[in-house]
Amino acid sequence: MLEEKTSEAAILQMAGSLGRLIREDERYVKMTAAQTAYREDEELMRLIAEYNAQQAALSAAYAEKERDSNLIRDIDARINTLYMEITENEHYKNYVEAKELFDALVSEVNDEIMFNITGEYPHHCGWDCSECSGCG
Repeated sequence: MLEEKTSEAAILQMAGSLGRLIREDERYVKMTAAQTAYREDEELMRLIAEYNAQQAALSAAYAEKERDSNLIRDIDARINTLYMEITENEHYKNYVEAKELFDALVSEVNDEIMFNITGEYPHHCGWDCSECSGCG
C-alpha cells in the first residue's frame, strides 16, 4: 500500500512538472494572450451573444406548430451574417489558430504518454488510409 502511494505521488509530481513546463511553452503563452484579446473584444462578445440568441430564436421558431417560414428565413439570414462577422474578426481568428496549435501540443503529449504506457502510439483515424499504417 505504501508503495502504491509513493508511485501515485511520483506520478502526480511528474504531471505537475509537465504542466508547469507546458505553461511556459510559447504555444500556451500565445493561446492565453489570444484568449484574453478575444474575451476583451466587446464587439465580438456582442456578436457572439446575438448569435446565440438568434440560434435560440430559430429553435423556438422551428418548434412552433405553425411555422412562420418568413421569420425562419430572416433569422437564418441573420445567423449567417453574424457567423461571417464573428469568423472574420481578427481576435476570433487569432484565438482559433493559437488554440489549434496548443491543442496539437497537448495531443502529442498525450500520445507520447500513451506510447510509454502501452508501447503503441494511439492512431487518430482520419479515414485517409494513404497516410496511415495503423489499421494493419
